[in-house]
Amino acid sequence: MRRVRTIDAEVAGEAVRLIVEGGPSVPGRTMMEKLAWLRKSGEGLRQVLMLEPRGHAGMHGALFTEPVSPGAHAGLLSMHAAGFPVVSGEGVIGAVTLALENRLIEGVDSELRIDTPAGLVRAAPRRDGDRVSKVALTLVPSFVHTPALPVQTATRKVMVDIAFGGELYAIADSEATGIPVDMSNESKLLRMGREIRDAIGSKLPVHGTIFTGAPRASSDLRTATVLDGAVLRRSPGATGTAALLAVLDAMGLVVDEERFRHEGILGTVLYGRIESRQRLDDVDTITPVIEGAARVTGFHEFLNW
Repeated sequence: MRRVRTIDAEVAGEAVRLIVEGGPSVPGRTMMEKLAWLRKSGEGLRQVLMLEPRGHAGMHGALFTEPVSPGAHAGLLSMHAAGFPVVSGEGVIGAVTLALENRLIEGVDSELRIDTPAGLVRAAPRRDGDRVSKVALTLVPSFVHTPALPVQTATRKVMVDIAFGGELYAIADSEATGIPVDMSNESKLLRMGREIRDAIGSKLPVHGTIFTGAPRASSDLRTATVLDGAVLRRSPGATGTAALLAVLDAMGLVVDEERFRHEGILGTVLYGRIESRQRLDDVDTITPVIEGAARVTGFHEFLNW
């Protein structure tokens, strides 16, 4: 019987569980090699910590590793109830906050450089004494992969934009799908998310489907995201926000220096902005900065048998 210690936090409605003791030492020369090893050898740990009775459908996990690039402070691998994503922005925000507040990482005053399988993520914490009040993530370059892709679902044809924000997302207008962005429509959103993902097929392995809707209050956009066709995420989604910014910028709808206020299905908010634009390998990309806050919810010791 093995004991696994974690520190848990909430990030924009998403539960983040940082493994601090009892997790595996992950081998690999690159973060993709480390992720491949975890997907092969860490499934039991994922099920123990992410699924019921210890976890739930909205649970995200984070595991620090040794860094792989010069100047990086740590590597970070992610997991959730549906599998092992390439990167989780909420996971980075939660892990950085918990690591700094609990002195798991020391001697860093301004910016942490975190290796992920998607690339290097820069995390700039804002401190309020011993507490980290916010974390701003500079994510990997984001871009529109395929605009206005027609997708046939069981009931209708919808147009989706495929965009990358650290993961690939299919982005659809909720009005076009006939399903309002509301928690009462969870089962319908999950079904439509699966249909869109299945219709796109294996050629474009999207991590999730983002349904956009009219904003409420002072938000710029309200969305619901179905991850891997199986989980309705609680937060607006950091990598999803980056993908949305890429689409909106390609449409000429992003005003420089203005913060994009992104509301998720629970009404929680993440903020985004474009730090820079560049053309990489003949693709127009943006460098997005996503800001959010984590709050500790508990310290736990689980039995893994």
